[in-house]
Amino acid sequence: MKIAFGMIVFEGDYVLQQCIEQVYPHASQIVIAEGPVKFWQSKGRNTSTDRTNEIIDNFPDPENKIKVVHGQFSEKDQQCNAYMNLINEDTDYLWMIDSDEVYKTADILKTIDFLKEYKPTSVGVQSCSFYGGFDHYLTGFEQNVDNFLRIFKYEPGCDWLTHRPPTMKYKQTVQRSHINSQQFYELTGVMMYHYSYVFDKQVKNKVEYYKAKVSQHKCIDQYYERVFVPWVNGDFTQRLLIENEYKGVHEWKPEYRGPCRTERFIGCHPKAIEEAFEV
Repeated sequence: MKIAFGMIVFEGDYVLQQCIEQVYPHASQIVIAEGPVKFWQSKGRNTSTDRTNEIIDNFPDPENKIKVVHGQFSEKDQQCNAYMNLINEDTDYLWMIDSDEVYKTADILKTIDFLKEYKPTSVGVQSCSFYGGFDHYLTGFEQNVDNFLRIFKYEPGCDWLTHRPPTMKYKQTVQRSHINSQQFYELTGVMMYHYSYVFDKQVKNKVEYYKAKVSQHKCIDQYYERVFVPWVNGDFTQRLLIENEYKGVHEWKPEYRGPCRTERFIGCHPKAIEEAFEV
C-alpha cells in the first residue's frame, strides 16, 4: 500500500512539524505546495514568513519522501493541483492533510488496513477540532458527516476538481465507492486531531481570510475580538455567556450552519503533540 500525503500550506507552522512527524513513517511520499493565494499576495506576501519553510527544509528525510513546490496561487484549487505532478504513478491513495491536522500512529495503521480491505475510492474522516487550546473541542456542525473528505484513490493523471469540498477528478471512469466519516469512525474509531482554533495568530489569520473569501457576510463581525479572545481569556461563566449568545464559538453565524459549542476533551493527543506541548 503506497500512500502519498498531500498538503497545501502558507504560514502554518503551528503544528506542522508534528503533522509531518506523525505521517512520515507511513508515507510513500509527502507532497507539499507552499505559498500564498491572491488574498495574501495582495498584502505583499510571496512566501511564508513564519517557520513553515524552515520546518519543511530541515525536516529529517532520509528516505527522500518529501517533495515541495513553492509558488503563488490564484486560489486553493490551483494550489492543491500544484503538487499533483510530484506524485509517483504507482501510488495507491492520496491522503489530504492540512498543516494543522495530526493523526495518531495507531489510527494511521488502522486506516491502511481499512484501505487494503475495503478498497474505497474516497473516505471522509471525523474531526476532533480543538478550540482555544488543547483542552476543548468543537461539536455541532463541525462534526457533521463528511465535513472533512480526506482520502482518495489515486489514478495516474488525476487532479483536484475542487479543494472546497475536496473532490478528485479522474481521467478515466472510476467506479465510486465512498465511505463517509460516520461509517469510517464506526468501523475503525479513527479520527483526525485538528488543531484549527488553538493558536492566537492562527485564528486571527484564518478568520481574516475566511471572512473575505469564504463565509463573508455569514461570518460573525469582529469574531476574533468579540468571540475568540473573550472565550480564551474568560472563566467558565463568561465562556458560557458567549456560547449562549452565539450558540457556540464558531465564526459562522449560527443561523447559517447551526450550533457549534465546545466540550471538554478527555482523551489523549497524538504522541508528537504531547511531547511538543506537554499536554
